Amino acid sequence: MGDPLRDDSWPVGKGVTLIVLQNPLRTRVHATGEEAFIVPPHWHAFHGEHHIVLKGRICLTQDGVSRILRPEDGVCVTPAGVVHSIETFAGEETILEETTVPSGETKVIFFRNLFYPSVTRSFLRTMQVFYYGDAYPELPLRSRWLEWLMVVVVGGWVAGLLGYQIPDKRLRLDQRRFPPSKKD
Repeated sequence: MGDPLRDDSWPVGKGVTLIVLQNPLRTRVHATGEEAFIVPPHWHAFHGEHHIVLKGRICLTQDGVSRILRPEDGVCVTPAGVVHSIETFAGEETILEETTVPSGETKVIFFRNLFYPSVTRSFLRTMQVFYYGDAYPELPLRSRWLEWLMVVVVGGWVAGLLGYQIPDKRLRLDQRRFPPSKKD
């Protein structure tokens, strides 16, 4: 358990493990409750997500509306374009699964890149992973076009011009967003 590019399970925080599951392909977050696991507000232009709590509870916020989800609540759908965030509760063990709509391995490869050592410690590297992984952080002004522009300029152009490369190049294979070129 440890290398996001090779293993199907790796730590992503204190007492938090991300696990890749198959059939169907999905990610599982297992938080022991040592501390809260927080996914900051963000949105996706090209995919939606399905979240299901298997154990414990989470606070899911969608477009500013927060609610507590438990296992008995079943699947919660977050459509493309909806700003959302997730938070577990310190002191409570939580198991949460996520699948994407449309399905595919892009989200798993996104997580493999994002949690590769040192990526989240670099703003440029994080924005580059966001660019290729269809993720846009919500900014204080809450302007979608500005959020999109920041990710495209910083992650898509500046990071590349400065020589940054994503660890797992398969993230660039989403042909809806990045048609193949002769140099790829």
